[in-house]
Amino acid sequence: MAIKQRITDDERDELTKDVDDLDKAYIERMKEAGISEDLLAQFRDLSLEMRPVEDGE
Repeated sequence: MAIKQRITDDERDELTKDVDDLDKAYIERMKEAGISEDLLAQFRDLSLEMRPVEDGE
């Protein structure tokens, strides 16, 4: 059985501070695989653009 754990802001860096937990995990795995910081930033930007807009924004 999987355990879901919320990632706190203290565990995030500049690249992962605004993305959701799943995208943070993807970014961390890509970083470990040697993907360049520029491509990681592009992934972050795309994931933020694709995030549904909350009511009132």
